[in-house]
Amino acid sequence: MIRTAFRTRLPALLPLLLLGAAHAQLSAPATVARTAGVYPAAAAPGETAWIFGLSGVPAEGRLNVGGQTTEYRLDRPSGWLAFQVPPAAAGGPQTLTLRGAPQTLRLNVLTLPPGTDALVYVRPDAAKTVQAEYTRRLQALTETCAKSCPAEVQSVLKRLSAQPAPALAPLTAPVKGQGVTPGLAARAAVTPAVRAPLINLNTLKATNLTGLLNPVARPPAAPADSICSALAGTVPTAGLPLGQVLTLLELIFAGDLQTDPTWVGYPTQSDAPYQNEKPITVLQKVLQVRAASGKGTTIHILDTSTATGDSFVMDGDINYYNQLYGNRPYHGRAVGEIARAVAPGAQLNYRQVCDKDDTCSTLKTVQALCAVAADARRGGRHVVNLSLGGPNPTRGLELALREVTALGVPVAASYGNRDDCAGLVAGDRCNHYPADWTRSFEFGPAVNLASRSLRPTMLFSVAGWDIAGGQLATYNRGVGNPGVLTEAPSVQAPGEFWLGGYPYFGTSFAAPVVSGLLASWMSCQPGVPLLPLITTPGQAPIAASVVNACP
Repeated sequence: MIRTAFRTRLPALLPLLLLGAAHAQLSAPATVARTAGVYPAAAAPGETAWIFGLSGVPAEGRLNVGGQTTEYRLDRPSGWLAFQVPPAAAGGPQTLTLRGAPQTLRLNVLTLPPGTDALVYVRPDAAKTVQAEYTRRLQALTETCAKSCPAEVQSVLKRLSAQPAPALAPLTAPVKGQGVTPGLAARAAVTPAVRAPLINLNTLKATNLTGLLNPVARPPAAPADSICSALAGTVPTAGLPLGQVLTLLELIFAGDLQTDPTWVGYPTQSDAPYQNEKPITVLQKVLQVRAASGKGTTIHILDTSTATGDSFVMDGDINYYNQLYGNRPYHGRAVGEIARAVAPGAQLNYRQVCDKDDTCSTLKTVQALCAVAADARRGGRHVVNLSLGGPNPTRGLELALREVTALGVPVAASYGNRDDCAGLVAGDRCNHYPADWTRSFEFGPAVNLASRSLRPTMLFSVAGWDIAGGQLATYNRGVGNPGVLTEAPSVQAPGEFWLGGYPYFGTSFAAPVVSGLLASWMSCQPGVPLLPLITTPGQAPIAASVVNACP
């Protein structure tokens, strides 16, 4: 599984960027103001963050970021509680617990290298406003902050306002198509929303920062505009804290500008048997897969591979059943070969979003998904495989995923491996996106199955199933990490295979099994199958009616 630092869309004027659904809502006791929130919405370990809007708590003390404890102190000029993000804080959205005044506030802990730039997306009709007003709005907010903000925030604003507006370019080329193949579009309801009014210079000058950040005062959410029609650009952080830069940029442009970090992570894996047997042989033995075709379906592999090759090499040794394998080649190519084994008649479309130096690009991934959306509009049946992910949710990815799934394109995403949670303690949340968005991609009526009410999803979070033990594999995220919090996967699939004399194991290689099954299903069935999480030891993780859906 390749780790990435991705993020989800936010409503207009919602400063909690990079938090997904983790809004600053309170299950507040009487001592806590309803307007309490966190600034910035995201911060890296070692950086300073603040809680504003609290009352009735000591001026100094201790609070928890996930399971990690840190000290806080009152910043008297602003009235905010300042704390340093613990060095060992887990990545992604973490609950902040203030002793004596429990909160459901959250901070997104950024797991990104210093100097990471901000990636911005701008609606085409707002591009002129963003560029013309960029400096003036930052300067207006600087003036507003002069007497009411912590000194560190004032310093960031001054340095940020001294930079020129970002250069903007179309995210993707305009698309012309004939629409999707009839009967394949997802029945996901899109809730219309009124576009929130822009924050203007007068508002920025008349309201203090706490007022602008007030979650109670947020205007209605902006509609889900097409990310693929947006303009994109980067804002150099120049040594500034990325979380503050992202929060401030989004604040001053309230819904017209979305932000992402530009960097993402690196591949890692974990365990498996059936040495040197072909993937299809293993799948025939453990899932009774017949020779399905997947004809007429395209599986898009967004990974390390191009159409002509895969330059990625796993750096160093991997331990597989107490035997070391050095410099194992490929990642995306292996993912594609597993998908092909399940659906040999499907076309594979490799889209390289990760470089050979093991980094993946948020921008390239968004652009690749927009290209898939363009293909879907021209017709045909399509599936996306994302054997990548990371702890930080990113807006561009979530928007682009909504773009493709609304066109009837299902997505299989790796759940994440055990080493994602290495070093975490009880109370930490071990996040992995996009897999952890699976519930927000549900659609249609609920189906009662084995006394459980389930709804189909267009985003499948795929965990690895132990092909030797017939149960949830020990290499999955959260296994063997007592007290660490994780979202459950939506489905399990075998995730251990041999290719070219090398073992490939982990949730990266379970995801393409589901991609292949989706392609096979779509070659003869409408829509997407219901894939419940089957956890009974010894029972096949995917029903035979899905595995062999076609005659």
